[in-house]
Amino acid sequence: MNNFDKIVYDKIKSFFLSFYNNLNNSKAIVVGLTFDFNNNKLYTIDDNYKIIKDNIQNPLSGYSISNLIVYDNKVFEYNESFNLVIDEAFNNGNLYGIPLYIPDANKKVNKALFLDRDGVLMEDVGYIGEVERVKIKKEFTDIVKYANEKNYITIVTTNQAGVSYNYYTNDDVKNVHNYLYEEYKKHDAIIDDFYYCPYHIKGNVEEYKLLSVLRKPEAAMHLSACKKYNIDLTSSFMIGDRDSDIVKIPFLKTLLIKTDVYDIVNVDNIVEVNDIYSFLI
Repeated sequence: MNNFDKIVYDKIKSFFLSFYNNLNNSKAIVVGLTFDFNNNKLYTIDDNYKIIKDNIQNPLSGYSISNLIVYDNKVFEYNESFNLVIDEAFNNGNLYGIPLYIPDANKKVNKALFLDRDGVLMEDVGYIGEVERVKIKKEFTDIVKYANEKNYITIVTTNQAGVSYNYYTNDDVKNVHNYLYEEYKKHDAIIDDFYYCPYHIKGNVEEYKLLSVLRKPEAAMHLSACKKYNIDLTSSFMIGDRDSDIVKIPFLKTLLIKTDVYDIVNVDNIVEVNDIYSFLI
């Protein structure tokens, strides 16, 4: 592990320990969470990162434990020997989980600019399944181009419940994303990847009618991108236009821009569009 990688790892460990201490609960345990289809034990968390279910069956709907655990005011690397104390903590309401990704020190580590789609990269005019309704926001072509120049991986993460409501199809979403990519490319602004969640518990299409940790503010889209691009979340940013864009990765800095569509509760996260440049260093 080189000095940079150690700094990233130590920052995450420090955050976990600080979170644990702020709970003021000596019986609490804090674990790292990941999105992994290969794990049979799956959990969900509430808005305060408390683990509230440990019996999730659908791999799209839960996180698995990995990486780190804070126990007895100490940070350890997680292994299965901790499972008994983890189960006890859950049964007593003392188990907390934080989604995280620790970059692989043997690969190039990247920083990312995560971007919401509707309201950020393009105007939010409701459910959009046709490219004819896409209205590009010019100020964000400049921001994406600047992020490219500053060596950020630029990644769109967007909730697309319209698929579950049967307003449009997955192919329609992909067509909109292809169009968005090409329009931004005309301004020398490259969007490196697109992630979207088609699931919603109130949907009309049975295949997509479920609670999924892919849907923001859950963190699975971001964790998936981290695995693909080996992302350091502590040096990355999320830009959105509503409170649900503040994903459940508390050490990922989220910047929110005001639009006429949503009233933002987390006003401390609001920035002017032109101020975004100062964060991208």
